[in-house]
Amino acid sequence: MTRKPQLTEVRKNISISVIIPAFNGASGLLRSIASLREQTLAPLEIIVVNDGSTDGTRAIAEQARAAGLIDLVIHHGSRCGRSPAVNAGARFARGDLLLAMDPDTVFAPTALMRLAAAFNDPRVAAACCNIGVRNAGATLWAALQSLEYLMSISAGKSFLNMIGAISCCSGACSMYRRDVFVDQGGPDVGPGEDLEFTLRLRRLGYQVRFVSEAWAETSVPESAINLVRQRLRWDRDAFRIRLIQYGELKLFRAEMLSDTLQRLDFVVFDLVPTLSLPFYIAYCVILFGPETPLFLGGGYILSLGISLFNIALSSLMVSQSHTFFSLTIALIFPLYQGIAMKLVRGMAFTFELLFSASRHDDYVPPRVRRALTAHRT
Repeated sequence: MTRKPQLTEVRKNISISVIIPAFNGASGLLRSIASLREQTLAPLEIIVVNDGSTDGTRAIAEQARAAGLIDLVIHHGSRCGRSPAVNAGARFARGDLLLAMDPDTVFAPTALMRLAAAFNDPRVAAACCNIGVRNAGATLWAALQSLEYLMSISAGKSFLNMIGAISCCSGACSMYRRDVFVDQGGPDVGPGEDLEFTLRLRRLGYQVRFVSEAWAETSVPESAINLVRQRLRWDRDAFRIRLIQYGELKLFRAEMLSDTLQRLDFVVFDLVPTLSLPFYIAYCVILFGPETPLFLGGGYILSLGISLFNIALSSLMVSQSHTFFSLTIALIFPLYQGIAMKLVRGMAFTFELLFSASRHDDYVPPRVRRALTAHRT
């Protein structure tokens, strides 16, 4: 990771408890633990919650504990889900701050220190870090996601942070003030828990921060099928939580300007373009007839120019260089982001609206899902 070196002072004697909920996370767990052990601000404790894994997660965690690399291992005999695992770890945590992370997340050495510095402001209850893609060179799909993360997280969240409009602290790596976390009972056990908990904290009047200098890397889906499955889940959850649970389409409500801006970010840049895309294409066909491909081709060239400019600007912001492969796939990035992902998002929104598809989300264990939805049947 080659990132901008800029250290931030942290309040004295602040302590961090790290919670790693792991379901079949054997492949990346030791690497994640190693990155935590190399932090300039060492965590007070590292807690691994083995959430009913069927691979070698339990054995690896126990070996790490015996070697003194982690402090506590909690075992769930059967899978309970990410939120219950994090919440179980929080019951035993002693730090002022809680860092919840995925078992394949790897941090830059100064990440925890930079995240902790955000909590010098007593109004801040949650903070999230910048995320890069570790396996960007594996496949075309991973490379496209790397550019997507650069623009939507590194650049996009940096701007949203300036106006106080961060709406989701990613489950991959987010830090919370422990007393607030415990007082609120932790994230909801249903799907989309990271988004829901962040919005809940905002509703309660707390501030949420994005720390662009705090870097982590994670692995992303390498195949089209796995990518589509992931995005269908993410977008279903966003639709349900934002529009149904929190009613973010309401025009007039008593709220801070920053809360209005975070709602508009979703409505203007996600909801409206997604729902209007089929109608726009149909309108172009009616208006231009046989010349529609020529018109759309011209539009694509314009979109490509804007996209390349944004990629270059985002890369300069974070001092990130690109390989020839990533520069080449940048030529199809508008097709990926502007068409393919919008079609996936449109499917997710439609199925959630018509069939409440998130109720059947396999990300939440079946027995937990049945308990959550029993009162609706």
